Parts: sequence; structure tokens; C-alpha cells
Amino acid sequence: MNDAPVLIVGGGPVGLSLALALAQHQVKSVLFELKTQLDPHSRALGILPRTLEIFRDWGVYDRFIKTGQLIDRVDLWEAGKTKPFASVDLSVFKQISSAGGVLILPQDQTEALLLDAAKATGFTEVLFEHKATGFTQNGDGVTLEVTRPDGVSQSFHGRYLVGCDGARSTVRTNLGWELEGKTYPTRMLLGDIRLRDQRDQLPWPLFASVEHGGLAGIRYQPMHWRFIATLEGSETDAAAQEPVNLDRRVHALFGPGPYECLWSNVFHIHCRTSPRFRQGRVLLAGDAGHINSPAGGQGMNSGIQDAHNLAWKLARALAGADAEALLSSYESERREVIVKTVDVYTDFLTRTVLLGPRFIRKLVPAALWALPRLGLFSVVAPKAGMLDAVYSRSPILSGRGAWIGKRAPDGEVRDPDGRAARIVDLTGPGPALILFDDGRLPGWEVTQVSRLFQDINDLQVIRLFPNDEAKTGAGYVDASGGSLWKEWAVTGGSTALLRPDGYVGWMGRRPSPDDLRNGVRQALGMETPAPV
Repeated sequence: MNDAPVLIVGGGPVGLSLALALAQHQVKSVLFELKTQLDPHSRALGILPRTLEIFRDWGVYDRFIKTGQLIDRVDLWEAGKTKPFASVDLSVFKQISSAGGVLILPQDQTEALLLDAAKATGFTEVLFEHKATGFTQNGDGVTLEVTRPDGVSQSFHGRYLVGCDGARSTVRTNLGWELEGKTYPTRMLLGDIRLRDQRDQLPWPLFASVEHGGLAGIRYQPMHWRFIATLEGSETDAAAQEPVNLDRRVHALFGPGPYECLWSNVFHIHCRTSPRFRQGRVLLAGDAGHINSPAGGQGMNSGIQDAHNLAWKLARALAGADAEALLSSYESERREVIVKTVDVYTDFLTRTVLLGPRFIRKLVPAALWALPRLGLFSVVAPKAGMLDAVYSRSPILSGRGAWIGKRAPDGEVRDPDGRAARIVDLTGPGPALILFDDGRLPGWEVTQVSRLFQDINDLQVIRLFPNDEAKTGAGYVDASGGSLWKEWAVTGGSTALLRPDGYVGWMGRRPSPDDLRNGVRQALGMETPAPV
């Protein structure tokens, strides 16, 4: 029998992300994909700021930016017009994230980059044409039955199994769960076309006025455009893809002329979630656990963020930490965010923009025009960039502070030699403990704090001063002159534990050594030793 710490079913962006994330923690995995190769179609096109931050953590940010198109401004155009009807300045993301925009990159290229990066680590084995058929689990691990390309059944054993195998997940089906929720009363026609003439130089995103629903086009690489259309009520799936109806929509967007349809398909729009994300040693991530409307582009991104949350917890569970607490926290945290944040946002966009009455949809351009002029996009940006997720129901969160369960505020700091860095750049795949020191607390020495955590080898202890005047020893200085401290809402002697996924797992103000030790260990799923 073949053994690996983690078995992953599904070789899409979520499964590949989980394999890469596990490799960052030096955890080996075997990934099984039914297809003979990566899917060649573009599908999801947008990578949002929070996901780009994760790619930075994994060391693949630069190759993604080089391959795709990072946009920090969007002009919205109506077909046939010479001026945009609205503009959205995305540079506001630079104020709240190390990723200053949205990356346009087709999903097939996203998967190819993730696959190459995962395989390059030496910690991931990817097996195409391997069909997962069933599994059993016990207290020691999970045995997965797989059919190989030659038709022979083979067993693989792992400590944990993660289903990343999409909305028709075999893993979820074997657990006896169904996706629960609703299906919207509309269907979407998606496809890619190739334009080889001057129409390829049209501005985008491009919209065409239609009586019902919407019709839009996005250019994702030279000569390649994604078109998106809502189907009319009486229109069948097959009829929508007939040449005459494709022609009608393409010409409404781009004007008359030849084009090549690379692929097209009709999709129902769902908002559905599995009742559970975990049973014992078996877990779900991505579409296997939740699907939502494509409005807002958060589907693939939320799955990658599942993987980011889960990987460090699996790594610590494998290293002997409290697996029950860690994996329970994965289910509670990610399910909460999907139901209360992702679904709510995408449902609002779907009902308002795609399915709303015509008079409501006519107000959308005016709203988009007004948002930046009224300074309101900065309010919407965290939600649009998936930077606003909050974990409130989790067995590993504790302490007192404004940022517990939230993505840690990022900002620029300087080291003793004056070199600039961002908080996110100081933390690697491991956790970090930030000591907010105003220079009046000599007991807060990095070496003294480190002695409390001698068994946590990857814990970084970062001493952060509010400004140069307060600096009394080795550490970092808030390069903004104290505004980072204000954003954290802390005073001298406060501490915060940044988890490996960049979320704050514990905070305390002038905690005792026992409080400090207990809070950090709980946030990392570790047993708390008796007081000394």
C-alpha cells in the first residue's frame, strides 16, 4: 500500500493550491486527478487581492504577476460608445494590501503555474487519470481506493484525505452529504472567442444593452475574449449555443465580423454549501464544500483561501498538535466565512445586477460612477478584494483585541539598518508573535519571550516600536510614524499572534507569561503545559 501524509482528490486550482501550501510546511502529499491533463479552458479569470497575498506567502506571486495582467483601474464601456460610462479606481487596494489590484489570468494558466510550483517543491506527487472511487477511515488514517489508467484498482493510505474534487465531489458523496441551498432562476452562457481583426483592440470590460439580464465581454489575453450572457427564459441550453444565437450576442458586443468560438457552455447559478466540511480525517475544500454565483469572482478565490487555512493546520496536526481543535477550527472558520461573507456578497450582486428589474440594473452605472467620487469605494474594497473575512466561531481563538479572527493589518516597517519591509514579508510559513513596545517596558525582550516557546521552532518574535524615538533596542520601527499602531489599536506591551495564514489568533495587553504562553499555544492548536 502506498503511504503519504495527505491524500488530495482533485487537481483543479484548489487541490493544487493545497498541495503547494502543504509543501511550504514540508508536508508530502499525493494528488489524484481524473482527467488526463489540466483543463485547457479559461474559466475563472480574476485573482483577487487576498489570493495574491497568499501567492506572495507561497513564493509564486512574481511568476503570476509576470504571466497575467494586474489592473488597478477599470473603465466600463458600452458597446459602440466612445467614452466609458463608469470608472473604478482599484489603487485603493494598495492602501490595505500588499497586492495593489486584481490579476486577470485564465484559470488554465493559474493551474499550470500552481502545478509547476507544487511539483518543483519535491513534496507533491500528481497522478493524472486516477479516479477516486471510495475510502474508509479509522483512528490511524484513511485508505483511498483509486482506479489507475490501466483499470486496476489500487489502495493509497494517508493520515488525512481532502476532497477538492468540485461540485460533483466523489469524496462528499461518499460522506453522504449534499450541497444545500438554492439555484437561481436564470442560466448563464459563458464562452471564449478569438478575434483576429481590429475589434480585438476594443476597450474592456465591454457591455451591451439587452432587454433581459446582461451581456458582457472581457479580454483576458491578446485576441482572446470571454463573453458572458444571461439566457432568455424560453431559450434552451442547446439553442443558446447554436451559431445564429452566438452570432447575435458576439455581434452585439463587438460589431459584425468573423470570430472563432473556442468553447461555450451553459451554467445554472447556485448558492449551495455542504452541511459539514469535515468528518474525522476527511475534509472538503473549494467547490466540493461550497458553490456560489460567479458574480464578484469569488468562487475559485474562496477555494484557494480554504487551502491556505487548512494547510498549516494539517501540518501542525501531523506534527503532533491537537488535531481535533485544529481541524474543527478549519470547518467552523471557513464555513462561517462562506455562509456569512461570500454567499451574502455574491447573492446581493446576483439579485441586483444579474436578476434585478431593468430599472435597478440601469442604476448600476450611476452607482459605479458615484462610488469613487464620494470616496465610498474604500468601504466596498475590502469586501470586493476578499480582505474582510472574519472568523468568530473557532475553538483556537482567544484573548482580547480588535483584530482577533481577522486578517492582520499590514504596513511598512524599518529594521535597525533603515531597510524597509512589510509586516507580511517578515512572516513566513510559520507563525509570528508581535511585541508592541514603546520603549518603557524593558521586560519585553525578544530573547526572554522566546524562552517561553522553545518547543515552537518556527515561531518568529518581532519587536515593533511606534517610532524612532521610542526605539531602545533591536527591533522594527513603524515606518508610518505610528499609524500602524493606531490601526492595530494597541498600546505598549500589547502582543498579537499572527497565524501562518496571516490571521490574528490571539491578542493580549501586558499579559502575564502564563497568559502569553497559553494564548499562543491555543492559537496554534498545542497543548498548554502546567504553570511553572
